[in-house]
Amino acid sequence: MTAFMETVTNLLLIGTAGGLIWLLLRLRQRRRASERGIDGHYSGAAKDPGSLMEPDDEALEEMEDLLQQARYRHDGE
Repeated sequence: MTAFMETVTNLLLIGTAGGLIWLLLRLRQRRRASERGIDGHYSGAAKDPGSLMEPDDEALEEMEDLLQQARYRHDGE
């Protein structure tokens, strides 16, 4: 009778562990889906692609700085 109870207890514990693992994986999947957005679809497209065609002054200054850094590195080689 003791061996039978051990077997039943082991099966119960294994089943509980399996259920908890399944629950954790399901919760993780839901969280990842909610992080992607409301509908879960991400196209990667810009919301306003036209605004990206005209660089602002700050972007032009950053590009100028990057080009100068690249020239210094190239001249130093």
